[in-house]
Amino acid sequence: MTSFTPLPPMDGAILRNRSGGMRRDVAATWDALWRRKWIPLVGALVGVTVGVGALLFMPPLYKASTRIMIDNPDNKAGVVDSEAAIIRSTPVLAKVAGSLALYSDPQFAKPQGVLRHVVQKPQLMDTGKSERVMNRLDAMIRIRVLPNTSIIDMTVHNPDPDRAAQIANALLTAYQERKVDERFEQSRQMSAWIGKQMDAIKTQGNAARAKLAAFESAHPQGLNNDNGVQAQRVVALSHEMAQTQNDIDELSRKLTAAQTEDKAKSAQKIVRIQGLKAQQANQQAELAALQKTYGDLHPKIVEQKTRIARTHADLRAAENSVTPNIDRDLSAARNRLDALQKQIEALSVSTDASSRDRMELKNLQDDVAANDRLYSDLMIKYQAMAADTQLRGNDIKVISMATIPSTPDQSARIAMLIGLGLAGFLCGLVFVALRLAWATGFTTAAQLEGMTGYPVFAAVPVAGGKFSKNGAVHHNVMQDPAALLAESLRSLRVSLRLRGESGKRPRVVAFTSTLPEEGKTSLAVMLAMIAAKSGERVCVVDCDLRRPSVHKAFGIGNARGLADYLSDRLGIDDVIYRKDPSGVHLVTAKAVPSYSLTLLTSGRMERLLDNLREQYDLVILDAPSSLAFADARVLARMVDQTLYVVAWNRTRRESVVASLKAYADLGYADLALVLNKVDLNEYLRDSAAVVVYQYGREPEESYA
Repeated sequence: MTSFTPLPPMDGAILRNRSGGMRRDVAATWDALWRRKWIPLVGALVGVTVGVGALLFMPPLYKASTRIMIDNPDNKAGVVDSEAAIIRSTPVLAKVAGSLALYSDPQFAKPQGVLRHVVQKPQLMDTGKSERVMNRLDAMIRIRVLPNTSIIDMTVHNPDPDRAAQIANALLTAYQERKVDERFEQSRQMSAWIGKQMDAIKTQGNAARAKLAAFESAHPQGLNNDNGVQAQRVVALSHEMAQTQNDIDELSRKLTAAQTEDKAKSAQKIVRIQGLKAQQANQQAELAALQKTYGDLHPKIVEQKTRIARTHADLRAAENSVTPNIDRDLSAARNRLDALQKQIEALSVSTDASSRDRMELKNLQDDVAANDRLYSDLMIKYQAMAADTQLRGNDIKVISMATIPSTPDQSARIAMLIGLGLAGFLCGLVFVALRLAWATGFTTAAQLEGMTGYPVFAAVPVAGGKFSKNGAVHHNVMQDPAALLAESLRSLRVSLRLRGESGKRPRVVAFTSTLPEEGKTSLAVMLAMIAAKSGERVCVVDCDLRRPSVHKAFGIGNARGLADYLSDRLGIDDVIYRKDPSGVHLVTAKAVPSYSLTLLTSGRMERLLDNLREQYDLVILDAPSSLAFADARVLARMVDQTLYVVAWNRTRRESVVASLKAYADLGYADLALVLNKVDLNEYLRDSAAVVVYQYGREPEESYA
């Protein structure tokens, strides 16, 4: 068994890197939505139809309106909207329901669609009825503020025209009563508040007057008699303090001068002091010697002690200077200054006590005056508010009252029809968008070409029709050669013929796919039958040594086949089956998955293809799927053309692109795509091929 000889690299189509890919994807999505535009339109039609049917069973509604204008001179934001909310509030609606006896009106109070199997408590039933009446009344009312105005429009829809006008006018009356009640309540609360404030201020004023009288009784002689004496005493003490401060300054200067002089004489003083200390030490030693011989009253002892005392006095005199005397005078002056300061502080405390008394008196007098003024201001304000309440008119102007409508209001019915139509249209649009989003496979040839960059030779419809139950699917092309399936295969054969110039047209073609069950074997067999029926010499070689299936399509055995030839156990003529009625010659195979790639890369595989190329007009190879195995890529280097089969709207786009990338990386150019198992009903909506497939179709045919 010889080794595989690599072929020179070929120029191949790289997977397309589309700079405008996003723009084309959006355009393709929009085109797909546009081709399915009938679905949203049908949804809209269904919605309108449902609306018309509902309107046939709905009673006509009559509309009654009232309008009021809110006085808003300052144009404050939100004032009119707040009033509109008040109109729709529960207290106002309760007034309307009570004034019109809506709690006993079956239209409002009677339950709808609810069966009462259990007798409820009276209070619970009343509560349910009240809530039900409020909800139904609120559903009939529409409150809106006219743009750029202070006008509020109150509209009521009701099947009874008289009832509609009554509710609208009752709503206006209830709102006016609510505003009157609010003003009365505000006036009452303000009056009560001002009365409380005035009573409190009056009480505070009386308390302030009582404090002032008590203070004046405690100080009958006044607070200004001793102010002059204390002031004169403070002036005298201040003058004395100034004189004492001058003495302190003078003594400080003398002390500084004496200290300077002492520093100049310090050297002589030190020598004298040292001499006196030495003399004193000698005298002490002599005294000690005399005391050993004589007693304390001996004249020599007494004389010696006298000399020691004199020496000690001289030593003290030498150590002392003028500085201590000045220090004593300076200390006395400072003590005198402190005494004067304390006297002034005592006078100040006395003066402060008088000042505090005068301040307290003034505060009491101010409190009395302030309470009198505040009481007067509140009285004036109370009188002004009372006058304003009497003079101020109503801040609501009624523009129009509700009248009994003579014709039903059609706007709500038209709005319902439009709303249902739009809802149906949107549901259809969402259905189409979700269907497109969930479609993970390829649905058009343009989509497949745009994402992969390889050409699409044909779109083959799914095999079916009246022959699918009587035999194998691929026999359809033999039993009904005029069907769309056969026509698409003939188109594929023409594309292969036109692929190259005369003499260089592809004669050896390999079929592969991304995954199993995409129909590549059936497609290869059907193309072989179409070519054989047109008079060509055709041979089909089952190269799928992992899952061979060509022999099943023709209903023959696979005891001898490709593996025997590649293993050099049989010759070419021994493995070719030539007895099929279609005229197609076959080379079957049996499963040898462990040796599949080894056998296909042998030199005998290349020689087999060279011999078959000389004997037949068309040699078709059924190769394994490409995503998981490399067999098809090995065969692609030996054949003239590779047809890559993609199942319509089934094989995931990511899987197809990943598998084709291996071919693009090898630089393989002779590869084309076939969109297989196409649902024509969907495909003709998404593709421009509608003319091709419908041209020449007989009316009685019903192939998918």
